[in-house]
Amino acid sequence: MQYTYNKGMPQVPHDIHAFRRSLRALERQVELSLASQTECCGVTPAQCHVLLEVAEAGSPSVSDLALALELDASTLSRAVDGLVKAGFVLREEDPHNRRRYLVSLSPAGRKKVSEIDRVCDRYYEGMLASLPAVDRGLVVEVLPRFTEALKAWRSSCCGSGCRDPRKEAKA
Repeated sequence: MQYTYNKGMPQVPHDIHAFRRSLRALERQVELSLASQTECCGVTPAQCHVLLEVAEAGSPSVSDLALALELDASTLSRAVDGLVKAGFVLREEDPHNRRRYLVSLSPAGRKKVSEIDRVCDRYYEGMLASLPAVDRGLVVEVLPRFTEALKAWRSSCCGSGCRDPRKEAKA
């Protein structure tokens, strides 16, 4: 993408603004969808993500969960604490490292994951079915790549600001 400059400030092409507007709308819709789906399952969105990650990973450590979900330790701890109290997960000392704790699903947690999967699968199958087949295929194909690109770009940013496209254009 080419940037033009006016008084040293990049002039962002109009399509970037449209993209960002669409991305904000998508973020709001995903947040609202997730809130309604998890509410009917009786867990918070953070707890839902923890349950699904534990289901995929088996018995991850708390620190592995924090890395996978990109959550700070206190947020993850609160989510895990709530899930332990609800009887959905077990938190046990790692037999190989007494300073680590492993998180695993309880029988009730496995049922909860099945319920979440059923509700979310039905929701997104219906939503995807409302798209033309060609668009459905594109969304399913591109979304994981877009997610990884966003994650990689965010990881490459430093502190409070990202790379300067002016410097990259000169390189």
